[in-house]
Amino acid sequence: MSQPLSNEDKQRRAEASRQNGRKSKGPVSPAGKYRSSMNAITTGLHVELHKEDLPSFYNLISTDDREDYLRGLQAHYRKFKPDSEVEQGYVRRMTSEMFSFDRNTSLYTRAMQEELDTVLREFPEIDLDTQFVNGHKRATTQKELFRTIERNKKAHLMAYEKLMKLLAQSRKLFPLQPPEPIDISADTNTLEDPGPTPEVVAELLALADKAKKEPSFVPPPYVLNFLEDKDFMHRLAPNYDVADLLVRFGRVKLPDAA
Repeated sequence: MSQPLSNEDKQRRAEASRQNGRKSKGPVSPAGKYRSSMNAITTGLHVELHKEDLPSFYNLISTDDREDYLRGLQAHYRKFKPDSEVEQGYVRRMTSEMFSFDRNTSLYTRAMQEELDTVLREFPEIDLDTQFVNGHKRATTQKELFRTIERNKKAHLMAYEKLMKLLAQSRKLFPLQPPEPIDISADTNTLEDPGPTPEVVAELLALADKAKKEPSFVPPPYVLNFLEDKDFMHRLAPNYDVADLLVRFGRVKLPDAA
C-alpha cells in the first residue's frame, strides 16, 4: 500500500508540472496546428478546425474545399450586407446550408458517374445514350443512397429559405441605426493549405528517389501528382529535381524537334 504524499512532496510535484507546462504551448505554425488537429480524428471524416482561423459552425469535412466555402461566404456578405452580429450569424448559417446542398448535389453526380463508368468499362463499344440508360438502371439498385441525397438536399434548401426569412424579419422588426460594427476577419481570411506533414513529404520523396535509382520502378500516381504540383514542391522541397521523372512518366511533354 502506497504512503500518502506529504505537503512537501505535493508542492514539489506541482512545481514540476508547472515547469513542464512552460516548456510547450502547443503548435504555433499552420502546419503544426494542422497536424495537431488531425490527432483527434478517428473516423477520417471530420477535421477539428481552429476558431481563431475560421468562423464557428464551420461545417467542412476533410474532402471539402475551404477556399470554395469562404468564397461563398464572402459572396453572401456582399449580397446581404449584415449590419449586426445577429444578422451575421444568419448569413453564416445560410452559407453553411447552401454549401451542404451543393455537396449533396456533387455526391449525386459522383455516384451516378461511377455507375456510368462501370457500364463503359464492361461494354466499351456502346454509344453514350445506351451507357446513360444502363447507368441509370444500375443506379436504381442504390435507391437508399439516392433517396438520402435527395432528402438532404431538400432539408438544406428548406433551412436556407427559413434563415433568409428570419434575416428579413430581423431587419424589418429590429433595424439598427446606425449599423453595428462587425468583425469579419475570421470569415475573410483565405487560408493557405498547410499541405502534407514532413513525414509524408519524406515518404513521397523516398519513392521518387527509388524511381530515379530503379528504372523499372513506377511510383504511384499520387507521388507524381505531388511532384507535378509546382506550388507544393516550391514550398516543401524547393531544391528537389523532378524534371526527368515528370518527362519519363509523361507528365511533361518534350518540345517538338525543329
